[in-house]
Amino acid sequence: MSAELQEFNDLIEDLKSVINQPNFDKVFKSKAADVPKAKQFLIKMELKRLAQPSGRLLDLRGHVKGDPVEYEYQDKTHYLDEIGRQIFEDQTKKFGQYTVGVYEAVMNAENNNRVIHKKEQQQRLKEKNQPDKPDAIKNKTSESASKSLSGRTIEFTHYGIRTEERMNFSIAVEIQFGLGNVLKAVSSDLSVGGIKVKIPNSKPASVGQKIAIYLTGLEQEFELGLKDGIQYEIVGIDEVSDTHKYIRAKRTFKEDIATFDEFLGNFINGNKRRYKVNFDNTLEAVTVKGFEQYYLPRVTSLPVFLRHANERFLPTLALATENNRSVLGHFSDENKNLVFQQILSQKRIARLARQDSPIKQTLLYSFTHAKGGKLYFYSATSEELNAHPKLRSLFIGFGSRKDSWNVFKLQLAEANADDAHLPLSIPDTASKEIQKLNRPPSPKVQGLLKGLSYVVVFTPLKNEQSTQNYQATYQYDRTQLSLLKPFSHPKLKQYINIEVETIDYVNLRSEERYLYKTSVVVDLPDDSGQISGSSRDISTYGLQVVTDTEAPFKKGDIIVLGLPDFQKVTQKFKLDKLAYEVMAISRDKTIMNLKVYDPRGGHQGRRFFYKLIRQNINKLTPTKIESKYPGLSKALRNIFAKHSKNMAMYINKDHGKFSVNIVGKGPQPNLLHHLMRQFPPEKGKVNLYPLVKDNAVNNTYAPIINEIERTHRPREIDLFVRYRPNQDSVERSFVCYFGDQFLAHDMLHSFVDASSKKDVFLAFRLFLSKTGRPDMNFVSNEIKYIHHYAMHKAKELEGELWSIIGVVDIVDISEEVMLQIGLSSERINQQESIKRQLLSQW
Repeated sequence: MSAELQEFNDLIEDLKSVINQPNFDKVFKSKAADVPKAKQFLIKMELKRLAQPSGRLLDLRGHVKGDPVEYEYQDKTHYLDEIGRQIFEDQTKKFGQYTVGVYEAVMNAENNNRVIHKKEQQQRLKEKNQPDKPDAIKNKTSESASKSLSGRTIEFTHYGIRTEERMNFSIAVEIQFGLGNVLKAVSSDLSVGGIKVKIPNSKPASVGQKIAIYLTGLEQEFELGLKDGIQYEIVGIDEVSDTHKYIRAKRTFKEDIATFDEFLGNFINGNKRRYKVNFDNTLEAVTVKGFEQYYLPRVTSLPVFLRHANERFLPTLALATENNRSVLGHFSDENKNLVFQQILSQKRIARLARQDSPIKQTLLYSFTHAKGGKLYFYSATSEELNAHPKLRSLFIGFGSRKDSWNVFKLQLAEANADDAHLPLSIPDTASKEIQKLNRPPSPKVQGLLKGLSYVVVFTPLKNEQSTQNYQATYQYDRTQLSLLKPFSHPKLKQYINIEVETIDYVNLRSEERYLYKTSVVVDLPDDSGQISGSSRDISTYGLQVVTDTEAPFKKGDIIVLGLPDFQKVTQKFKLDKLAYEVMAISRDKTIMNLKVYDPRGGHQGRRFFYKLIRQNINKLTPTKIESKYPGLSKALRNIFAKHSKNMAMYINKDHGKFSVNIVGKGPQPNLLHHLMRQFPPEKGKVNLYPLVKDNAVNNTYAPIINEIERTHRPREIDLFVRYRPNQDSVERSFVCYFGDQFLAHDMLHSFVDASSKKDVFLAFRLFLSKTGRPDMNFVSNEIKYIHHYAMHKAKELEGELWSIIGVVDIVDISEEVMLQIGLSSERINQQESIKRQLLSQW
């Protein structure tokens, strides 16, 4: 419509319904009597243009905020969202057919991206030409800041698993809430066992309420014989606007109407392409799984799984990642026996299980003593040390000065074997292949999980600064060391065999690597000599080398090395002075990941390893060893995801800009997440202020992401928080500092002491890792399913996952920090009691 007719928009809308009627001229003269003659002519011309029949197809996919589905009209298929459908039906009713006016009305809907963009441009132009008032500037700044603090929560294992396919199907229905209490409404989607219906917000409804629904729209086309309607139970209510909400309901199957069930199943299966399958739950599942797969393989925590057998809880399984193997190393003795059965004694398990808190946790202090070629373990929990204050100083004072000293956070969660089975979000009815993939774990895996009762998660907390703090706080008398004997673990004649599974995730290497140890000599810079070492794994284009002493190299350096043992067995290849580029190097400068440096071609090392691997492929062991129990890794991963107690934060990079707007957590309670819900910037969101204040994303997180590689161990950042309850704003509630902002130990001590005296002291260790590409293999079947029905949705989802560049594991270390600086047991217990109360609020 031209700009000069915009003022007559209401009149034109009013006349649409009579443009094709015989009495149009009479009605027009009556309603347009006050309009100038020249304008009357233009209005008539515009109405005749709008009334012209149209053959253009409407396809709103990617053009609106809603979710377009197929819509049939006179043998033509359009793609309309809910708003578009309503406008289409309203306008075709006015014109009596599909016309140019119908097309333009749908395309100019308020939720059309083009319309939204145009309005935003006009608003920006208006604001540019009008000086802002101080209040307006303040409001805009506040709104922008609020948006940057808004965080969406991904709840791990929340997959929305369905037992049957649903179809987007909009038909008229009548809902009977009670005798004489009937409401006319429209369905949104339909399955044999359930329905979703849009109703006004003003209509009372509650979860668990029984209702009867009459499928009046369907009965106009088919003889269903459902005179008493179908009974449903409301299972969920979703508010979608200020005026409407959706009720989700499931069949109670009180009626014996097998013929209708069969009819509806066949109807849905036969009309999938026409009306589109509803896959909202699959979209949600892929999103959740994608973010889980960024987080779980990178955690530093080690989950150990306890089975109940012979009236004891025994550790029999563990799930390893590339970042938690140090925990396994600490608890391995000189014969590679894992000593978890002693560390997790029956008394300790029982004490943890009895804790009156939704989060059952403690601290574990441990060190080893070598004698006569044997390794002896000492360990104590914080409760055990608090019960003997004198022994606490002795144990920590002595242990923290030993190289083997370690501190772990222990978290216990009840679990069972059923937690291992998480089917796809696609129902069995979709295909035979999906039905096969949805099967529970194999009998062998179920046997290994039989009697599963608990998961205990070990998170290593030791670092250089905390060790110095312990040494400064706790002194000891060497003559008293014999008093530590109750904390020692005697040698056992036989140890429980603990099956250690490695978590499955995408292989980010371009070629397979193989475990192989051979001697390596590396030339030092400026011909200053050589350092010796050995290979850990080999491939055609690279190898990992462990040196006996610190290597003076950095990422990007070109080094020269030789392979003396291999040279002894071949004369065909010259295996000294081989050039490699350093792709990554460990913090202690002893482990290097190397890649062939071959600018001219003909690299002797590459050619040698190509031939060696090809001729011995059946004898070499891949770095990723296949499990003896296929399916066990995934089963343990599912259990761990369901019982994860910590929170994840995801760092996004889009067009060079870093941002944080997503956090993840398991179904279990998490105190930090709970507190971040207190001041939501938007409905259903959390407030990220404690994690991103003072532009932490760009000032703290981004520089680390830019510095590290995906293969590096997580970088640690400590965040200290003074939480002040009952404040009126998030800024007043959270006083936050990163560890490097305390210039001395005394400053940290004062902050912790003051916070715990008057308010609530919280401390978190942030383990920051750089991610690689998303693990699309893990969600490939569900992505294919979405792609089949809505390619644009699948691409949007993949784009969101690809934009993630970093993941942060956030672990509560409050108790450990209070113990570091020597706070009394009474103060620590008081703080823990306050936190339990906070978890029960809101």
